[in-house]
Amino acid sequence: MGKAFIRKYVRRVVVALAVLPGLASADGVGIDATRVIFPAQEKSVVTAVRNTETRAVYLMQVAVTATPSGGDAPFVATPPLFRSEPGTHNQVRIVRTPGAALAKDRESLYWFTLKAIPQVTDQVRQSAPLKGSTQIGLGTAIKLIYRPQGLPVTPEKGFGMLRFTRAAGGIKISNLSPYYVSFASLRVGGVQLLNNRQMVNMVAPYSDTVMKQAGLVFPAKVSWSAINDLGGELKYNGEAI
Repeated sequence: MGKAFIRKYVRRVVVALAVLPGLASADGVGIDATRVIFPAQEKSVVTAVRNTETRAVYLMQVAVTATPSGGDAPFVATPPLFRSEPGTHNQVRIVRTPGAALAKDRESLYWFTLKAIPQVTDQVRQSAPLKGSTQIGLGTAIKLIYRPQGLPVTPEKGFGMLRFTRAAGGIKISNLSPYYVSFASLRVGGVQLLNNRQMVNMVAPYSDTVMKQAGLVFPAKVSWSAINDLGGELKYNGEAI
């Protein structure tokens, strides 16, 4: 498949990029990781994109972006566009842009995105009701975290460096560490704060965030699980005042 054909094909396809939390770890098309950690001392890192379908062929488009929906980032994913056969895994190399200025005292967050466009077969073309009909693709995004050298504590210790205080209509979470803390679970006084209505599930380094939850009583015991580099969970306990 020539590059000119691929570019022409992509321009004619409308891709719906839906950030689907389960897609990265589900069967079918996805990314073989829940997050990518980019250590500052490395020139590049490698992750893999899979197609475990038995028959479907996909055109895969990958990139590193500022947000799940787009924006420039100081990293390049290569190859940016490739064909994925059924039952295969394809390696993608992520390279830091030379001269990019990134924070040295804390982690920086970007997103590794995947768009998977199903191949249009002759049978599909013949059955299409109208010329110019679009083929909708699937998409997902996972966190790419740039980690500087020489941070004062380990990630395992940093994930536990949270302070919890009462806030209007909820609880304030202060992250005293240089790491992004992503929650798998967060309970305050026995109440699970992570639910379908809760949009916040992460706290940036050296910053505060507020989770809304009516009816919390303070002081309260707090327990939380933080997601580590491999996608596992580390458990911590504390108190909200």
